[in-house]
Amino acid sequence: FLAAFDRTTGKEVWRDSRTTRRSWATPIVVKASGRDELIASGAEEVLAYDPKTGKELWKAPGTQSHPIPSFVTGNGLVFGTAGSGSKVVLAIRPGEQEQTARLAWRYNKGAAYVASPIFYQGLLYLISDAGIMTCLDPATGAIQYEGGRVPVPATFRSSPVAFGDKIFVTSEDGDTFVIKAGPKHEVIATNSIDEPVWASIALAHGMVFVRGDKHLFAIK
Repeated sequence: FLAAFDRTTGKEVWRDSRTTRRSWATPIVVKASGRDELIASGAEEVLAYDPKTGKELWKAPGTQSHPIPSFVTGNGLVFGTAGSGSKVVLAIRPGEQEQTARLAWRYNKGAAYVASPIFYQGLLYLISDAGIMTCLDPATGAIQYEGGRVPVPATFRSSPVAFGDKIFVTSEDGDTFVIKAGPKHEVIATNSIDEPVWASIALAHGMVFVRGDKHLFAIK
């Protein structure tokens, strides 16, 4: 189910029973057609709700694979990915649309089991479980590059983050690879904390925060 609660009292405001398979993806709220839409991923279908009332606004085809990565949004589109079985990337048009126009494009490679994609500086980036990166034109799904690799074999669970003209991807081994943002793949640097990392790194107050297996690191 999906439910909304009054944040001051904890009282349940609305609840919607969902028939789709379980979803691990965090819902997203976007403004489209002059209204707020709460969009929740599901394997069979993606559904949008009025966040105030829980009223269903529209639905679109789902990822079919278990939806674990969270949605990202940009350029008026919402992007959903899944990689638990088949790899799939969906670009969905929110707002008031004809149902046949809801799906903008679909791409069937590059998605991760856990790591979410990232929309940054007008491009959509995917990272696979093995750290292979893909860059897509978000408007059309056209490939800007694919097969971008990090310098050493690695496995990834954490999601990419970005700052300036750089994208940071952190492996389970605790290595953070600095990737140049843009339509050409380039690894600028590699930094390691010598400790396993599964959580996404955070950027705040001029610091990089990394939650390792045993320590929390704050790096200027």
